[in-house]
Amino acid sequence: MVEIIGRIRTDLDKLHCWAEQQPVTTLLNSNYARGRLECYYGLAVDLKTQPTIRPASQVPQVTALGDRLLTNWHSALLCKYPTGVGINPHRDHTWFQPWAIIVNIGEANFFEYNGRERVVTQLHSGDVARINTKVLHGVEPVKSLRYSLTFRHIKAEFLTLPIDFPV
Repeated sequence: MVEIIGRIRTDLDKLHCWAEQQPVTTLLNSNYARGRLECYYGLAVDLKTQPTIRPASQVPQVTALGDRLLTNWHSALLCKYPTGVGINPHRDHTWFQPWAIIVNIGEANFFEYNGRERVVTQLHSGDVARINTKVLHGVEPVKSLRYSLTFRHIKAEFLTLPIDFPV
């Protein structure tokens, strides 16, 4: 189940301002996250029929935070949830290792299923949470703007595949 492992106490306003300035776009054609905007850092995984890995933005602040929260992370995903947007129950793609770290910016009701039981954890702005992305999970539609920055490892067997470089 979700575990709150820390909290960003200082510079939370700076983190929120930074998130608002990022070039988020609709990248994912998904029934799970309609209306969500996103931006990858490190390595991006394009989740198509044939997933591909490509280099993404290299931002020193993201790299430093990721290195502190998840050693040797590969991929970070900034998601913007406008008011009324959530994400339906899902499990993350098989290319990712199960454990991920989420930095929550804003308020959200994160839910997971423990068997048939739906367990809701309220995430507050600044919460840093560890989740098992292979457990069915989602986010209820938010009541106000929310961002999340999720750090992940890509499974080793997929890191050996060719990486698409934009031409």
